[in-house]
Amino acid sequence: MSQGRPQKKIVLLDDSELIRELVRETLEERGYQVVDVSTPFGFSNLLRRENPDLALLDVTMPTLRGDKLAEIAIQHGISCPIVLFSDRPAEELAAMAKAVKAAGYIRKTGDMDEVVRAVERFLK
Repeated sequence: MSQGRPQKKIVLLDDSELIRELVRETLEERGYQVVDVSTPFGFSNLLRRENPDLALLDVTMPTLRGDKLAEIAIQHGISCPIVLFSDRPAEELAAMAKAVKAAGYIRKTGDMDEVVRAVERFLK
């Protein structure tokens, strides 16, 4: 972690335990605090309670799609950047993010360095 800078907090919602573990460990190694959850239930309340600097939302979940969840959170006044996180094509994610007024998207490509770079861009 960088000296003198407060630790940035990221909330990660993904139904895949493997993805959550990989992303959490990678981001924590870079000095971020990560709160990871597997279910969308109570997500807006979680964001209010945790007050993160960024929220990463898996798009494809069995109970509630991440883009719909982002839309609900934004409608409820959540002000942190909400970023869609998926392996869907970039064009589809860009359209989804725009439609729900999310901050943008990060593709799940397996390249964790690219995920970190994208997270850092959203946090600037």
